[in-house]
Amino acid sequence: MNTELTLTKLQDALSAASECHHDYELNILNAEPDEQWAGWYAAYVLGRLGNFVSPTTLTQWLEDTPNEDNWSALAASYILKQLNV
Repeated sequence: MNTELTLTKLQDALSAASECHHDYELNILNAEPDEQWAGWYAAYVLGRLGNFVSPTTLTQWLEDTPNEDNWSALAASYILKQLNV
């Protein structure tokens, strides 16, 4: 596992994934929602931060995070909790 993984790094990566994914949905999917969004986010985050967990596991954790305000912070906290960091 990446010992440098922090809440801030995860939150920043998830926020960036959200911005890029929004552009992807608008321009590639013609504004259609992407039902595989969590896998897309997982690939983006792991590409940016390294393989600190399997893509399948991260995808599931992202799907498990409730869609609430400040989702990236909530998801980052949940991921670190799952990793026992």
